[in-house]
Amino acid sequence: MVYLLALVFIAWIAVFWQGIITAIDIWLISDIFNHCLFVLPGAFYLIYLKRSELSFGLVKPAWWGLLFCAGSALLYLIGIAGDVQLFMHIAAFTFLPFAIWTCVGSTIAKRILFPLFFMLFCIPFGEEFVPTLQRIAADLSVMMLNWTTIPVFRSGLYIEIPQGRFLVAEACSGISFFIASVVIGALYSYLNIYSTKRRIAFVTLSIVVPIIANAVRVFGIIVIAHLSNMEHAVGADHLIYGWFFFAFVIILLLAIGELVREKQAPVTQNKTTVPTSSFGSSTQKGTVNVALGFVVFYAVVFGWLQHIYAQQNPMENPPALKTSALQGLMINQQTSQWQPKFNDAFESFSATIELEQQPLDVFIAWYPKGHGELISSLHRFYQEKDWTLESSSRYTLNSELELPLSIIVSGRGYRALTYWYVIDGMVFTDRKLAKLYEIYRLMLGKHQGGLVVAVSEEIELVSKTQDLEAFKQKVQKTYTLLNSNSQYP
Repeated sequence: MVYLLALVFIAWIAVFWQGIITAIDIWLISDIFNHCLFVLPGAFYLIYLKRSELSFGLVKPAWWGLLFCAGSALLYLIGIAGDVQLFMHIAAFTFLPFAIWTCVGSTIAKRILFPLFFMLFCIPFGEEFVPTLQRIAADLSVMMLNWTTIPVFRSGLYIEIPQGRFLVAEACSGISFFIASVVIGALYSYLNIYSTKRRIAFVTLSIVVPIIANAVRVFGIIVIAHLSNMEHAVGADHLIYGWFFFAFVIILLLAIGELVREKQAPVTQNKTTVPTSSFGSSTQKGTVNVALGFVVFYAVVFGWLQHIYAQQNPMENPPALKTSALQGLMINQQTSQWQPKFNDAFESFSATIELEQQPLDVFIAWYPKGHGELISSLHRFYQEKDWTLESSSRYTLNSELELPLSIIVSGRGYRALTYWYVIDGMVFTDRKLAKLYEIYRLMLGKHQGGLVVAVSEEIELVSKTQDLEAFKQKVQKTYTLLNSNSQYP
């Protein structure tokens, strides 16, 4: 059995190496996920601590666990095909506990359930919550400011008081503290709390406390800046205050844990079963069957990976981006105040055109197969250092297509923004659906490429409703212009 586990672990590294390596890169580069470096060794150590209990379990491989392994492998193949690192990471670090469960069977796996679950904290996931945490911090801090006599005005993520203006930036979202608190809360509850209800309550507390604490921190920084006339709690000061505050909150959270934890573990009745070192013929047969199943399984996954890698070869002599329908309407080549960020585009078009005697900014980025990634978390429809999202909604274009509509704001004013994707002739307005369709076409070997079209215009706050209606009309004309003249490659 030990040899089987070792071989499965080595094969896991050999097959899932791309997901593992990219995850390690994130662990090393991002401060948010430095703790992930200790999760896998910690999980194995927690299993080691259970060694005396494991000797009472009967090893009976659960062959049906291969079905869960197959699900993780399929997700990994999708992640490789679409270059979606999140899928690769989820697949790699769910496959390992599923594989261990399959090898040792349910009896033993139940006794090491938390260590197997703890392995999931290897997944560098959580940055997707940053915008939500920013909005929550802004909402709660403004609510607390309204309880005071400090005049406050909020515009998106900007909070203004008479002494100055504050931005609840990504660094102020509290994501690092949030993730660390959840990991610490889960580990502490496992090691020190034995009641299921108390464990759930403490983990819930470790989720809620950092969110509220971060809002209190933002509120405190603004109050200090107000009282000191912006001499303190600005620049590096508020980061230093933040770390001291978060350290205090972690200590407080652990203190609460000490108050609610049971002082003595419940006494469990000793179980007398067959030791793990004693195998019957049925167990040996089950182990051999699972081993053969893993051999076939790894061979199939490896074959699919080679097929996907072949499909990812760059297209030779890709067609050029067609923009002739917009050339005659151009006012200038570069937009002045708004510029999306789409990395590694094979070709892009950025210009201000004139529609209905008004300027309209248009951006197009073209990604043929194998030439960059069309849909990526690194892409931005506006520079976040200059603009912040005030509101987002959707509206219907031509009675058939729902387009996203965002209002972004900066010190320069307000802008309306919309976009859509075109992948192998199909139009999408949802990034997730567009990505899944791109992966689907790639796995079929039929993907040719895709592009993104983004349209934006300045609007006035006093005439916001009228300006938005006019903007929608211009977007419709732009959409029709690009479609009717076959402007897509």
